[in-house]
Amino acid sequence: MEYLNLLDSNDANGLDEYLRKYNINEEYKGQSLLYWAVHRNNYKCTKYLIHHGADVNHCDRLGRTPLMIACYFGFTEIASFLIENGADMDGCIERAKHGWDGHKQTEIIELLKHWKKDVE
Repeated sequence: MEYLNLLDSNDANGLDEYLRKYNINEEYKGQSLLYWAVHRNNYKCTKYLIHHGADVNHCDRLGRTPLMIACYFGFTEIASFLIENGADMDGCIERAKHGWDGHKQTEIIELLKHWKKDVE
């Protein structure tokens, strides 16, 4: 089964099977598996991947991390989990200030302020 279909269907067994064939930090369609879990706002798969060793700070070819994606889209629960698991917050405040469809992600900004005291 295609990886994105596994995410969309929340198929934990399928994800287990997929990861028997591929490395946890494998790239799929140019992005890390963790990137896609975050991009699809799939908290369950995000947790699963991190608990199984996914690199929370893996950058894509544009320099974006999974946390930057969560901040941009306003996925607060996922962003919090990424931070708790060592995600680097550099560049995230700008992503939150200029979020998806021009929205300022105020919840994310507050979350970042909580974790990093020098956030404006």
